[in-house]
Amino acid sequence: MSAFEQQLPLTGQFVTQSTETVGSVEIARDSDGTIKATLTDFSTGTSPNLRLYLNEGGLVTNADGAWTTDAGRSYEIAPVMASASPQEVEIPGSNFMNEIHSVTVVDYTSPDFLHFGSAPLG
Repeated sequence: MSAFEQQLPLTGQFVTQSTETVGSVEIARDSDGTIKATLTDFSTGTSPNLRLYLNEGGLVTNADGAWTTDAGRSYEIAPVMASASPQEVEIPGSNFMNEIHSVTVVDYTSPDFLHFGSAPLG
């Protein structure tokens, strides 16, 4: 079992980054053993290419007052919908991940790849 899987369950509330984002996330092991992220009361900006990332780094504010992660790798997990709630996303490869401290919803559209919102996990 990975360090990430030993942390489960993890929960957090989204904070807005570049686009208003609300809702909560829970990452837990399902009854069949798969690891899933469940987004509840979730909504964010529209984009044809929204993706959920898991971050090793914690969520902090930088010198400009913007939310960012403080260190580590980010893992692209899966596409998400801007306003579907609840929605479940399976987390493949969780057995290879280190500790996860936050999640981020990214508008994976070039050239900006904006972070719409993130949630610290605990």
